[in-house]
Amino acid sequence: MTTITFRDNKLPGAAHHDHSLSAYARKLARAWHQWQAAREIEAMPIDMRKDFGWPSADNVDDHKAM
Repeated sequence: MTTITFRDNKLPGAAHHDHSLSAYARKLARAWHQWQAAREIEAMPIDMRKDFGWPSADNVDDHKAM
């Protein structure tokens, strides 16, 4: 059984402002987690990174792996 719901994202005034701030905070947190994960992967030995297809920094034009 499928349930479909509708969410009205149009918030008036200050409530809309609070919503955009929380969305921006979530976006920043997600970017920080991705950056942290990339650093942890880059810290692994090259042989381990090759096993799951992580590109080396030498192969990327902007000298970072993401």
